[in-house]
Amino acid sequence: MRLILTTVLALVTLLAPRLRAQDVLEVRARQAAALIAAEPTWPDDLFDPAFLKQVPPAQLRSIGKDFHAKTGALVELQLAQRKGAYAGVFDMILAKEQVVPLTITVSEKAPNSIVGLFFGLPAPMLKDVAAVVEALKKLPGRVSFAAWKLGGKEPEVLAELAPDEPLAIGSAFKLYVLGALARDVAAKKRALADVVTLDVRHRSLPSGQMQSWPVGMPVTLAGLASMMISISDNTATDHLLAALGRENVEALLAPMGNAHPERSLPFLATHELFRLKMTRGGHGADEYAKLDLAAKRAYLTKEVATWPLDEANVDHGAFAAPNRIDTLEWFASASDLCRAMDWLRLNTESGPAAAVREVLAINRGLDVSKELFPWCGFKGGSEPGVLNLTYLLKSKSGAWYALSAGWNDPKDNVDEARFMSLIQRALYVLGRQAAGL
Repeated sequence: MRLILTTVLALVTLLAPRLRAQDVLEVRARQAAALIAAEPTWPDDLFDPAFLKQVPPAQLRSIGKDFHAKTGALVELQLAQRKGAYAGVFDMILAKEQVVPLTITVSEKAPNSIVGLFFGLPAPMLKDVAAVVEALKKLPGRVSFAAWKLGGKEPEVLAELAPDEPLAIGSAFKLYVLGALARDVAAKKRALADVVTLDVRHRSLPSGQMQSWPVGMPVTLAGLASMMISISDNTATDHLLAALGRENVEALLAPMGNAHPERSLPFLATHELFRLKMTRGGHGADEYAKLDLAAKRAYLTKEVATWPLDEANVDHGAFAAPNRIDTLEWFASASDLCRAMDWLRLNTESGPAAAVREVLAINRGLDVSKELFPWCGFKGGSEPGVLNLTYLLKSKSGAWYALSAGWNDPKDNVDEARFMSLIQRALYVLGRQAAGL
């Protein structure tokens, strides 16, 4: 009996610091959530002095009042994700049926003052992933959305809105380039360690970094793929597309599940899209649109490739508003992209292509809970009037899911913050569904 008591006491002693840390974190989170009020107040020791130098009290009060006007006061606080003993993400359930994520870090030393605090964007309360559809219906323009559970003979549709409508997808097209790489690596036609040298002909504009790297620098296919997916590097993408072959990528669109491959032919490099939309006053894009497929291919090679693409020759105003997003882009529906993610999942399960799957997981995109989805693959895309977020997810139980959400508005820029907050909430409730919570 004495041995049992000794063991229990020892265990309690070991757990006490961790239990206390979690208690302190929740107490401080509740005190921080109380900032959302008509007249915010807080304990003197709530914030670390260094934090208050960065975010003065007057700014904190302004933030609290602004949120209160939009969302109402706190109704409930729920732990969404632990990020350590002294850091985590909480969901603030607010009176106007809104949810705001609260990310908080407290000092490990007493009095455990807040050293990091971030209020996320308000999103509607969702009881399940299907509930996001009603919120998406309220957006202007066109939306295509699908959430699937994978692994069965056919995917199980959990929620959808215009799932088969092809929309412009921005850089999410890079999933098809990654698929072509996975196919060639699996067939041992190429290896991820194969090297290409950076060529001025394939230099593009940002996003990315490699447009500034020296011409002639050797880079592996693995490096190009990682840059293409993790930071959406356009120059990496165009080098990889050139190495794999444009028509080889095009030939994989239908096998990867794109039901509208003709909409994306020829399959443009990013530097070609930029040249068409940002140089020569856009006249090149107008000429290009009049041509048939064979003539478009010739035009890209003989004409577009010769147009300068540099600061002195591009019109940055060409992307101040939506620009030909219905005709000159890459196109896929939410269902197309869920099928693409499932194809990548199935074709990278083992062998040399398995490393290609992990490229998808370098950047999780939104703040997706690691507790609910330990593995998360992501690729998104955007330009004015275009936004896409596409996910491949593996739950704790080992079940696989795909979710894709696209939004196009040819008349106006889309509200990225609003859309992303909706999809982040959808991912969270999907994770809870997957965990049976």
